[in-house]
Amino acid sequence: MAARLIFGLGVGLAAGYVLGTKAGRAKYTELKARASDVWHDPHVQKAVSDAGDLVREAAPVVQEKIVDVAKAAKDKVTGSSSDGTSPTGSSAS
Repeated sequence: MAARLIFGLGVGLAAGYVLGTKAGRAKYTELKARASDVWHDPHVQKAVSDAGDLVREAAPVVQEKIVDVAKAAKDKVTGSSSDGTSPTGSSAS
């Protein structure tokens, strides 16, 4: 009895898998085609290009801020500052 149940369950799972993947594949193909259409739309490509230009323009400013924050973090961890004074204000010896 248990063998029949396991066999029936296996057949049911196999049939569900085959039918589900066929339906899933069709839906996937449809979604992929729609996504491709959107990606290749001239308006979308212009927005992508504009975003890339904005990033290239902002990169030097962002880099400078990152360097400043990294230096401040280093100074806080090491207990010194880049101007030669300790956090308490006295000169480093």
